[in-house]
Amino acid sequence: MNESGPQESLYGNETLVVVKGPSLMDQVTGVFVEPVALFKRLAVTPVWGAAFALLLVANAVVTAIWALRVDADAMFRPILERDARIPADRIDAIITMQSKFLLPGGLVGGAIALGLVFLLCAFIYWLVGKGTAEQHPPTYKQAFSGTVVSGLVGLPKFLLLGIICALRNIGGARPDALSPTALGFYVVPDSIKLHAFFNTLDLFTLASLVMLYLATRHTLRLKPLGAFLCVAISAIFMIVLPVWGAR
Repeated sequence: MNESGPQESLYGNETLVVVKGPSLMDQVTGVFVEPVALFKRLAVTPVWGAAFALLLVANAVVTAIWALRVDADAMFRPILERDARIPADRIDAIITMQSKFLLPGGLVGGAIALGLVFLLCAFIYWLVGKGTAEQHPPTYKQAFSGTVVSGLVGLPKFLLLGIICALRNIGGARPDALSPTALGFYVVPDSIKLHAFFNTLDLFTLASLVMLYLATRHTLRLKPLGAFLCVAISAIFMIVLPVWGAR
């Protein structure tokens, strides 16, 4: 929305136009209905605060429901038993201790991890934009805005996971293995790494990568090569790192 009104200046009265960034509702609906138009608006007025807060809340709600419902023994015991460095008589005590910190640790750690991922990714995309912008290099605010707002495409997955965690017996499963939009929900191989890879093959992962491409093209105003490079970097965070860290 634009607001205008007479303003006194050295040259007399003049009309000053103030351009407002898209509201949170505009951002949420925009990523699903008109993403290109939304990201073009963010290039002019990059905003991110409300979207970031919404994603933090959504992540916290899912984490809290999952932490209160998950079977900590079923989740931790197989991992600890595979670690030859941990004595067998210490496993029960470790599980008891970890289960006590599952909820607070998940909430605090999840919020910190989400913020750091956004900050780091935005910084990388900003650096990529220094050499691949169509005209002027993007600002970091544009990069951070595009990164955060493109993440709103994952809101339906948060809702879906929250419902699943609340209504199903989830045993010791982690949230990434509970989404029916991922291949890992249907195919559970013996290999932990392969199962983690199947969990990353999610419709929302693909949607996030598509949305990131549009954000880097229209908010950061990168050339197609630069946008594809940003997507490739994002794929490392979404696919390669989770598989590498699976155990």
